Amino acid sequence: MGTFLYDFIMITAAPGLLWFRPKKIYETPEAKKTPKGGVLMICNHNSLFDPLYLMLSLWKRRHHYVCTDDLLTSKFNRWLFKQFLTIPIDRNNFGMSSFREITSNLKQGNMCVIFPEGHVVRTNEKTADTGDNSGADDKKKLEKNPPMMDNLKSGMVMMAFSSGAPIWPVYLKPRKNGFDRIRVVVGEPIDVKAMLGNMPTMDRINEVTRYITDKENYLKTLC
Repeated sequence: MGTFLYDFIMITAAPGLLWFRPKKIYETPEAKKTPKGGVLMICNHNSLFDPLYLMLSLWKRRHHYVCTDDLLTSKFNRWLFKQFLTIPIDRNNFGMSSFREITSNLKQGNMCVIFPEGHVVRTNEKTADTGDNSGADDKKKLEKNPPMMDNLKSGMVMMAFSSGAPIWPVYLKPRKNGFDRIRVVVGEPIDVKAMLGNMPTMDRINEVTRYITDKENYLKTLC
């Protein structure tokens, strides 16, 4: 496993900690406990530096980030992302192979990190704000072909259920400038398997998904 570079960066991260000064806000005292074993962390997505911010803020465990394979366009990128323990999945075809890859990592006791929002919608929103007609065209395309990350969010409950891993909701406050400190709100891990029972129905899965969405929105208010 490519952990040497990952661990080296974390060991030498003191300057980053001093610069970003991570501030953690916990939903409850229970949320201060770092989950052990397999855990599926979900977090909002603000910028390309979010993985770095999370690594500096929640450094007690290695982060296995789920990323889309369109980022692995070169041999160097493939090597670099492997060193940082990423889990590449097909952006345009999130199917059972991607589901099994993430679930397998969770069963191995890894902490997998997913940004359910992705970045497609944010880019489209910025384009639409400028008045460019291409934004409307992009929106139509997105409506016909929903972004992979939207499908991923609807499936993360089943990933947690299948692996027995809890979902760990985290909110990362957007930084206003390069001097703004990192602020992250940490929620309590959610035991999805206990909430769904042994034979989950689609209605119950949707209820748990809405519960997790409400939890994400609540964490945002604490920041």
